[in-house]
Amino acid sequence: ASIRDYYSIMKIELKGENKKKIEVEVKSLNLDDRGEFNDMYSKATFGDLKWSLFAKSVLLATELTEEELNEYTDVDVINIAKECYFVVNKKKLKK
Repeated sequence: ASIRDYYSIMKIELKGENKKKIEVEVKSLNLDDRGEFNDMYSKATFGDLKWSLFAKSVLLATELTEEELNEYTDVDVINIAKECYFVVNKKKLKK
């Protein structure tokens, strides 16, 4: 694997199930990583409905570690992935 330099394009905030507020920074993805993210997210959403694909897409799009992501509920992980989808695909831009 090559070393990649990323920068945060947006901080997202959402209400968690057990945590009052979840704050995550979404990375700027190159085209290959954006494609990989979208493939996983779309498959998880419209295909196999595999929770693990939501988790992997969040790990790709953010700086979160597996341990940090594991602190959130299953629903939180899916919601984080959804918010990442909007940012990665330019549907939400910095204000």
